[in-house]
Amino acid sequence: MDPVTHAASGALINRVVAPRSCSAPRFTMRERTWLGALAGLFPDIDWFLGLVIADSLVYYNLHRGETHSLLMLPLWAVLLGWVVARLWPGQRDWRDGALIFALGIGIHIFGDWITNYGTQLLAPFSRETFAFPVTFILDPWITASLLLGVLLTWLYGGRLWAGLGLAAAGSVIAIQAVAKVHALEHARDEARDRGMHGAQVHAMAQPLWPLNWRLFIEGDDAYLTAHLGFWSQEQPVDEKAGLLTRHRQSFRPPEALEWVRHPRFGDGAVREFAETAWWRPEFAEFRRFAELPYLRKLVDYQGDTCAIYADMRFRIAEVPPPFQYASCRTPEGDWYRADVEYWMQALEELEPLLDER
Repeated sequence: MDPVTHAASGALINRVVAPRSCSAPRFTMRERTWLGALAGLFPDIDWFLGLVIADSLVYYNLHRGETHSLLMLPLWAVLLGWVVARLWPGQRDWRDGALIFALGIGIHIFGDWITNYGTQLLAPFSRETFAFPVTFILDPWITASLLLGVLLTWLYGGRLWAGLGLAAAGSVIAIQAVAKVHALEHARDEARDRGMHGAQVHAMAQPLWPLNWRLFIEGDDAYLTAHLGFWSQEQPVDEKAGLLTRHRQSFRPPEALEWVRHPRFGDGAVREFAETAWWRPEFAEFRRFAELPYLRKLVDYQGDTCAIYADMRFRIAEVPPPFQYASCRTPEGDWYRADVEYWMQALEELEPLLDER
């Protein structure tokens, strides 16, 4: 989730569970609110790795690691609580500081766990990513609920409004969780009707509206995908309309889903090259990163043949997917991995510009 959401959730939860008496040596209510916001932001301190690691995929594979780990949470909480208590003007109890940081870091980890990106809950002992993706990485409904709680708390004080803000955000998450269960049922029904027994199915939340979902069915060599909108109406996509309108029109009610096939390695003549490109050792970091990979296109880049891959987890209706990487072969037979210049492509949807790594 975004920094604003993390900071707001850390501040609010620390107000809600604050002890009845916040006199010294405990942190005051105001102090724990600000420290709670700081604690909610702390796990993303690993963002600084991106400043020293030149390879973006290495950074993405390390992001949400040790600072987002449940196993490391007690250590971070005690360490940060002790440091803050030692440096704070006046006498403060490090155990109270540890509680503040444990709550802020804990709710941050929860917020990332419920997104498509997930988090490495068992780092450093395991790099496996865990996720229960019921919300998009950026969710305006959750953020707005938390910010409303922050605003009302600032105006009226106490812990009631903080609790209401958290409850409102929790209600949005609960609605999304129920919607996800039903979305998965529609995907399972489609897989069953197609005779794809035992196929893995996924439902990924889409931005802007909590009842819009993208469904995936994993086949042997391709994905079947559909856009499900529980409150959507069946209507064609107006290609001349704006991006937000086209995005909204892409979703279909449960009884009118349109399933589209996306081959993992392409079809026909491109498949052999694309599959070879996928298994090249230069592409190992992307294989580690992508959980639902697929070939987006095959392009010629300054005489080199490049297979561009993306991850279905981050595919959004009518928007070019982020995290695109290319496995390229030169005419001499040398291979290299390249980054796709996403923003140029998102704005113009031209052939990707590649930045060699």
